[in-house]
Amino acid sequence: MWRNAGLVARLAAVAAALVLSSPPAAAQATLPEEQELAIGRAVAARLMAQHGVVADPDWLAFLSGLRDRLIPFSGRTHVPYRIAILEHREPNAVSTPGWIFVTTGLIRLNPDVEAWAFVVAHEVAHTARRHVAQHVARAQVGQIASILVAILTGSPTAGDLVQLLLRVSTLGFSRELEVEADREALRMLVEAGFDPQTAARTLNWFNEVTGRRQENTHWAGTHPGFADRVRGVQRAYDEFPSRNLPLRVRYFRTVHPAGPVVLRPQRLSEHREAWVLSLAADNRVDRPVSVGVMEAALVGPDGELPVRFLRSTFPVDVPARGRAEGLLVFERRTSAWPTALVLPVGSGAERVEARVDLSSGGPFAPPAQPAALPRPPALP
Repeated sequence: MWRNAGLVARLAAVAAALVLSSPPAAAQATLPEEQELAIGRAVAARLMAQHGVVADPDWLAFLSGLRDRLIPFSGRTHVPYRIAILEHREPNAVSTPGWIFVTTGLIRLNPDVEAWAFVVAHEVAHTARRHVAQHVARAQVGQIASILVAILTGSPTAGDLVQLLLRVSTLGFSRELEVEADREALRMLVEAGFDPQTAARTLNWFNEVTGRRQENTHWAGTHPGFADRVRGVQRAYDEFPSRNLPLRVRYFRTVHPAGPVVLRPQRLSEHREAWVLSLAADNRVDRPVSVGVMEAALVGPDGELPVRFLRSTFPVDVPARGRAEGLLVFERRTSAWPTALVLPVGSGAERVEARVDLSSGGPFAPPAQPAALPRPPALP
């Protein structure tokens, strides 16, 4: 009784705040995060009740692994992105705040790993960019209050309201928001170390396998046609240099002993005019060790690349028993990936020329995961 009274008071405050808020025509995601996630839980529960879920541990682990590689680059890492598989024959992927769903129909299309990465990135983008919250914010103030009160109180009218939001999640958002999700998915893929062509290649592949060339996909009636989506991600990639975004990225998990230090390459990114290498060094001795960053060079498949060292944030000395981290920036004159970094370490008779392997990089992997991409499990 007292708990319900407190809930009513909180809901009244919510409704008052909504009525006093700025007009929804601004289409801003003003919905508080707690309420956004409550709506997401209600929609997710309805989806799972309608279709049922497939508790396939191999597929859940595979999809969760891809999600974990992408979320660090989403711009919104603190909310949940739970993965579930719906028993439904239509190839589809659905997101609602806190949840990402894929259907068994989509699994049976048998996308490759990078196509799956784009699908997951697109759905992560919907939540990261708060598209459900934006959709709700576009509604009339009274409708917003009704949705929140019904869902948070479990009112009998909540089912109809959830069904309306369910249609938004399953049939797609506005074309504007779907295009934004494609663009954000492309950015996440590149920053996570996937091939920049993954987005366009995946959209072209879906165009073929769904049998709807240059039309709307099975995913959503409001999605732009595949041809338009391909052109959209290609235009977005062309804008990366003006947005100061990397063109390609590789991550490393290797270590390279070099005399008294251990060198750890972390991330190599290609920009329009430069290669940028993130490097760490651990000093294993009781005295500082010098690192000749001004003499650093990149080596490529055909010998030393025609590049010159530009600048560095890496310190000249690695402290005794300490660590140093920083960036090494080199001029870019070719798109061939460097295969090694050559870097003098130490001084005098103890000076060694370290050679750091850069040929084994790949997509980002959280520390608890192996660096190599997993393979999709067998079809269910």
